[in-house]
Amino acid sequence: MTDLLQLEEIKCTACYSCVKSCPVQAVYINKDSITPQINNERCIGCGSCINACSYGAIIPISEIETVEQMLSEEDIAAICDPAIAGEFKDISDYRKFVNMIRLLGFKYVCEVSFGVDIIAKKQRNVLSSHQGKHFITSHCPVMTLYTEQFQPELSGNITPLVTPFAATACVVRKKYGENLKIVSITPCLGAKKINNKFKGLTHIDAFLSFKDLRKMFYSHNIKEDNIEFSDFDAPTGNLGSLYPIPHGFIEACSENVGIMEGKFITAEGKHDSIDAVNQFAKDSRTLNSSLNVYFCEGCFMATGCSKGDKFIRNAFTREYAVKRAGGIDTKKWQQDIDTWSNQSEMIHIYEPNSQRLASPTNEKIEEAFKLLGKEGSSRATNCKSCGYDTCLELAVAIAQGVATEKMCFLHAKQDNTNYSNQLKLTTENLVTLRKQHEQTLDDLANVKQSDNESRQTISSMLNHLYPAVAIVDNNLKITQSNTAFIDILGEEAKEIDEIIPGLKGANIKTLLPGNIYSQIEYVLKNSEEIINKDVPLNDNKFINISIFNLVPKKSIGIIIRNLFSGEDRPEEIINRLNEVIKSNLLDVQQIGFVLGEGAARTEKMLNSIIRSYKEQIGKKE
Repeated sequence: MTDLLQLEEIKCTACYSCVKSCPVQAVYINKDSITPQINNERCIGCGSCINACSYGAIIPISEIETVEQMLSEEDIAAICDPAIAGEFKDISDYRKFVNMIRLLGFKYVCEVSFGVDIIAKKQRNVLSSHQGKHFITSHCPVMTLYTEQFQPELSGNITPLVTPFAATACVVRKKYGENLKIVSITPCLGAKKINNKFKGLTHIDAFLSFKDLRKMFYSHNIKEDNIEFSDFDAPTGNLGSLYPIPHGFIEACSENVGIMEGKFITAEGKHDSIDAVNQFAKDSRTLNSSLNVYFCEGCFMATGCSKGDKFIRNAFTREYAVKRAGGIDTKKWQQDIDTWSNQSEMIHIYEPNSQRLASPTNEKIEEAFKLLGKEGSSRATNCKSCGYDTCLELAVAIAQGVATEKMCFLHAKQDNTNYSNQLKLTTENLVTLRKQHEQTLDDLANVKQSDNESRQTISSMLNHLYPAVAIVDNNLKITQSNTAFIDILGEEAKEIDEIIPGLKGANIKTLLPGNIYSQIEYVLKNSEEIINKDVPLNDNKFINISIFNLVPKKSIGIIIRNLFSGEDRPEEIINRLNEVIKSNLLDVQQIGFVLGEGAARTEKMLNSIIRSYKEQIGKKE
């Protein structure tokens, strides 16, 4: 299978114009895709999708690089479609055009119009030898592919002949060498796909569209200026030059094109040509004529051409055909026709290759109508904006998985209305949220300011308190402490304070002895509190400590009072010590047999402390 097209997703806007334009649903949308998909198996190479895309997202796959490589390696012949007369009207004489092609590197330049003459003659013979049977001409690749794939029952009615370009390739090889490589210069995208059917002498090695040829002229800096004349290589065509004009092929057949005596109905253009084949399938007896079908409105309007005016191109083609017919040696032409037209390679039997989609069930179609929002009697709007003639056809396509409800104008309009309403509501909510956000920011700023003020106040208060105070976090790091706390810890803490003011961030474990640190850790982990506990800080200091929760398991407060400080009342210390003595003696009496001598030493030590304090009081007095 030859791929003809590619989709550049970066350019695609998902407008679905290509989907709507494709006559065979080869460009489609499925439920899993946003951008269109291309089924090259179904594609007939009509180029409708390319013409429909305003963004240039779908492009034909070019073979310019392949041709450039071939030209650098071996002898090549170019066979040129007669539609060149309508495309290259900017070149004053076709003989300069021929020489421009030679300058690209082609050894031979031949015209497809001779191949048209051969197929036209054999078409006439087919009609005369099959009385009562009507045929569909095989010279338009797009319509031949359409008939095989979408009216496969009519494959036997396609004239059993190769296309004109294939016939020309066969003649050129037999005349100049059977191993000769051949490039077809054609406006027809479908020619590239139908070429897969032809083998051996009738097969084309590469294709160039007229647009591709213009690009090659430009890249090689080949212009008409200062180029000499050079005619086509033999054999020369005759009325085959009329081939790009829809009625031209019938005239090349030497058939009467009048309404009364004519044996052909000619249909041109996307809709008429397909409609003609479909009606032929429906009732060929009533038509009582063979079909001469052109998908394009003349080959000079095909996808491979640059944009132009149909009737002006028609006129240029007609003028070119008149010049060619008036200047040929008819006797030599007839000899060539007789020589080459009877080659067996000119015969080709077309086979059905059905690409029809399976008909969906009624349930699937109803589901599609539900997606379209057309469950009731208003389902048959039939506005055709989706590209289908009826809403039913669109529903069937949706059920077959090649279309989407988004293609329906009314559905899309309702979706847009709903989206607009939702967008309006969302916008209003966003405005409200923005105001709330701004208010929250103001509140947070106020809270932050208040918090900073509170912190400053607490810090100031801590520093003016006489007891030693510190706040410790769950990592046992000091977050705040006052001067008294630093003083009570001693010289080492003061040195640290000079480096880290307020000991902020210092680990409490490194500042306090293990007996105090373990109690701090216990309160932090268990959310319990220790109030007014007397403990030794070191050999010379005895303190009263309170440890309590500020935020359970996250932050605790510590208050320390130095019991040896002159700021404390000595009487209070003496009273506390007497209480300790009494308590201790009571304990000793209960467990004297265990502690014995140890209790006596404790009493002696405490009495010594009392005497010491009394002496200090006497000195002060």
